[in-house]
Amino acid sequence: MNDKRLRVLAAIALCLGFAVLDAILLLTAVHVVGTDGGLYYEEQLKADVICDAGICDAAVRTLDDSLARYLRGEKSALTPGNPFNEREMAHMEDCFNLFELLRKVRSRLIPWAIVLILGGAYILRDRRRIRLCAWLAPLILLLPLDLFALYAALNFDAAFTLFHRVLFRNDLWLLDPATDLLIRICPESMFMHMGVRIALYSLGGMLAVSVIAVALTFLWPKSKSGKNAWKSNSGDAAKQFTFGNK
Repeated sequence: MNDKRLRVLAAIALCLGFAVLDAILLLTAVHVVGTDGGLYYEEQLKADVICDAGICDAAVRTLDDSLARYLRGEKSALTPGNPFNEREMAHMEDCFNLFELLRKVRSRLIPWAIVLILGGAYILRDRRRIRLCAWLAPLILLLPLDLFALYAALNFDAAFTLFHRVLFRNDLWLLDPATDLLIRICPESMFMHMGVRIALYSLGGMLAVSVIAVALTFLWPKSKSGKNAWKSNSGDAAKQFTFGNK
């Protein structure tokens, strides 16, 4: 394989590595926001749903904490005798399995991110291209997510339905406020605000990754041996320099 083709493959690997790291940050944001019992309660207060839920304030707080611990992997948090009916518990089990899958996927993506980023950067050894990859990689995730966000902004109900039909293989998520407590304590506004928080946390993490990656290309210590010289192409001339040069 010639050097040019190898460097192209290295750049692709580096972009994918940054994209995988961004995906890890997105999954982490979903997990943090989706398992925050305090956030549940905050949104319930804002939506003023507690009084109409048929359950007292203290019981709601306890239930929110149990739900959060359950989704974090503590299956015994929703003990027998909780206020949810059979259908609601079946749906919560589906949610539990989704968060379990999220944690498994995230843990398996971590080594891929490390290998792709370090391997791609080592083979590429070009500061300018590494910086370019660091800034362009987030678009791999952001473009489809932005399209979905725009769709949700235009028609949240349709986006919410699509989201659930993709994630769940059954209709247990279609709950009735007259009989199901879960839908009464989880208003639509709660999911909207959780989505906004997930987006903000994810964008902040992606920006931090890009900034840190670019900063490292400037701050990496100079090699005393002269090895590990990285090059930056300027026109037809190739300029060799070490990690300490910009």
